[in-house]
Parts: sequence; C-alpha cells; structure tokens
Amino acid sequence: MLPHLPPAPLHRKGASLSARLLVCLAAAVLLASAATLPAQEAERARPEAERAPAAVDLGKLFDAVVERTAKSFWDKDRLVQVGWQKRAAEVRPSVVEAPSPEEAARRINALLAELKTSHTALLTPDDVEFYILADVFGGLVRETRHEIVELFWGGVTYAGIGHFSVKIDGRDFVDAVLEGSPAERAGLKVGDEILAVDGAPHHLIRSFRGKIGHVATLTVRRAKDGPSEKLEVPVVSIAPLHALSQATRASARVIQHEGKRIGYVHVWASIDGSALGEALAEVGPAPWFGPSPNAPSPPAPLDGLIIDMRGKIGGNIVTPKHYLELIAPRGPRWRLRGSGVRESVTGSVRGRTAVLIDHHTRSAAELFVHAYKGEKQGPLMGSKTAGAVSSGGLFAMPGGNLLYLAVAGLEMIDGEVLEGRGVAPDIEVARPIPYAHGADPVLEAAVEYLVRLPAPRAPEPLGGRGQW
Repeated sequence: MLPHLPPAPLHRKGASLSARLLVCLAAAVLLASAATLPAQEAERARPEAERAPAAVDLGKLFDAVVERTAKSFWDKDRLVQVGWQKRAAEVRPSVVEAPSPEEAARRINALLAELKTSHTALLTPDDVEFYILADVFGGLVRETRHEIVELFWGGVTYAGIGHFSVKIDGRDFVDAVLEGSPAERAGLKVGDEILAVDGAPHHLIRSFRGKIGHVATLTVRRAKDGPSEKLEVPVVSIAPLHALSQATRASARVIQHEGKRIGYVHVWASIDGSALGEALAEVGPAPWFGPSPNAPSPPAPLDGLIIDMRGKIGGNIVTPKHYLELIAPRGPRWRLRGSGVRESVTGSVRGRTAVLIDHHTRSAAELFVHAYKGEKQGPLMGSKTAGAVSSGGLFAMPGGNLLYLAVAGLEMIDGEVLEGRGVAPDIEVARPIPYAHGADPVLEAAVEYLVRLPAPRAPEPLGGRGQW
C-alpha cells in the first residue's frame, strides 16, 4: 500500500507501515534506447521486453528470500507457527539442486505459500506481475525506487499484446483482454484457447519477448474439439500502469437494452480514482441530476451504472473512499448565484448501480466493494473476491528477481478481516471461461437487474435561490 493510511475505514495490524507498502499504481515511462551506451550500461538499459531471467546462484537466491522474509514479513506469529527457519533448512537442498531457475522459483514459492498470506511471492522476469509491481514501486515508493532503477533503467515495460491467461486442465485460456489493446482489436476473446504463438507453446511473457514491432501469429480454438484459427496480433511495448489506466478509460460505454441506457466502466487497477472518474464522465450524467447547461451537446441521461471491479491489480488504500464519493458524493450540492451558470453540481447514483466482482477483485478493490456492500448502494454480482487484503513490499533479490512480501496486515474498523476470506456477492453468477467466446453472464445479469428498476425520482430543490 502507500506509505500512509487514512484514519478510516482501516486499522493497521502487525509491523509499522513503511514506505515499501504497496497496492498503488501510477503511470510509467518508456525505456530509453541503449544503442549509444557502453556495453555495461546498455545491458542495464535494454527494454524490459527483452529482459530474460539471468543466471543466478540458487543457494544465494534462496538464502536472500528466507532472510528477508524473516526480517520483513509482518506476521511473526505465523512464522513461528510454520517453523520458518526449520522449514527453510528442509527445503533448501531441493532448491539448490533444482534442474532450472524456473523450477527453483516454483519450489521457493511453494515454501512461501505455507505462510498462507497474499502479497507474498518470488517474481521472476517470466512473470507479468514482475513488471506490474516493479512499475508500482519504482514510480511511487522512495525506499524501493533505487533498487528498481537498478533493475529497470529508465522505466518498466514488457512485450505483449494486452491479454491475460489462465491454465485450466493443462490448457491456456484467455481470461481477460484489455480494452483498446492490440489483442482486443485483433478479435481475441475471453474463453479462447491459445494453442500456439508463432508455432511455439503460449507463454504470457516468453511468447512475445524480443518481438516488439513485429506481428505474432496466435493459433486459437474457440470451441471444444473445434477447428483452430489464426489471429495476427501486433506486439507492442507495454508500460503496465499506463496500459491499465488507459484500458479503464477505453472500457467506458453505454449499453442500451429494452429502451434503457446503462453506463459501464471496467476498473482494471485502482490507482488514484482519476481513470474511473474520467471514464464515468464519458458515459454521461445520470438523469436525477441532469445535463450541464455548459455542455454543447450533453449526452442522454443514464438509467443505471455498472462498475466492473474484476480487474488484475489492487490499488491505493485511499482510492476506495474516492470511488464511493464518485457514485454517492458526501458533500453539499451547490451552484453559483447570479450568473445563471450552474457549476460543481454533483449527483448521486445511489441505488441505481451494480458492481461486478470475482476472484480477480483484490486488495484495495476489495476494500471498495466491502464498503459498497455495507452502505447497501446496490448489489455485488459475480463470485467471491480474492481475500487478498494485506500491504505488500517489494524487495530486489539476486539474479534480477523480486520478492513481493506482505509487510502489514489490515482489518476493517468493525474488526472484520478480509484477508483469506474475501467478500461474497449479493447475487452469485458464474462466468465459465473455456470456449466462452467472450460471453459474460455476470454483466448480462447486471444489465437485466438495472433495467428492471423503477425510474428514479428527480431531486427537489432544497429551497432558496441558487440552492438544491
């Protein structure tokens, strides 16, 4: 999380919050060219899209992970319960003797998993989270910035097409496509099975490394036992935080159904609320506070709003409060007097919203949906959230790897702990992935729910000139 906590709605548990606390996102910059640099500097400056796992002393890597975990992991009682040092001594030989760095990382992560805590994993340059979290910490957290700069000279990027995948029964299926990305423009859909990329097995990072500016050929299958087809997709340099913010803005649209207009925004990362705010401005005003007379061509009013929190990253700990303000402002409604021009008039969409959740909804996003549910602003729809509500720190490890570690625990003011539990939906709707061909039953259910709500009542003036 960020280096500070708001006075509410959270309490801090365990170790004091340092500047290493995670879950905030910010814009990233492209890496500078290494063409004119000396050989040593060029190696540091090469684009992260070209970065591959480096040779590493596996014993040194393991010892560094164990030492940092013992020092910085927030729940010391859990370390005692697990018998951390004893378990580390037992596991070390298998890591040192691992046939590959990839297998060594898998075995280290199996040990870390025994802590049963989110925001805790060893990340390698073959993990997409490696780049996303490096972008988070390198851009915002002072204590970590120097270490990240050493790994990513000039900024953080990786080669990709704007999709995410999940392995189900040994097969790779697309489970998310960023709006506005090359993958979306090429027609890749959630549920597509990726059989190959340029004739080789699919991997979210390795399949596109070294191919920026080229076109990758994806072989996909869209029906079980059905024929395969090929998609040509440009490979681009992705600055993670910028891409996630842009996808949120690009997701904004109005869904028209049974004569009703339902706004929709997909929040991919809870950065500072600006992406959601700008996306909401795109879909138009709600009918109960009306169009602005300053707008030359105000959009038609909305009948409801869907906020899709099935993202990939959590966010800043203060962002949930901002989200709640966006959909139900707490401050007074007002306008200028005498000029005849209305300004700064805000309205509430309370009671006419639905929020979509699933196992990808995590961290700060879970804080938001928990508060949203508690305020009874509308239904949560989908499936249970991740239950990943700790504060994470990022630490440089030998061989250019990164250790993501929970450095503080969080609980709600009422004492509820979401870590390991998550937030349950009010209306449960499953979204099967394999061969879904982009279908989204959760979104469809939310649209049906909102179009059946009675028409909202327009607010009445509070009395007095220039007041609401």
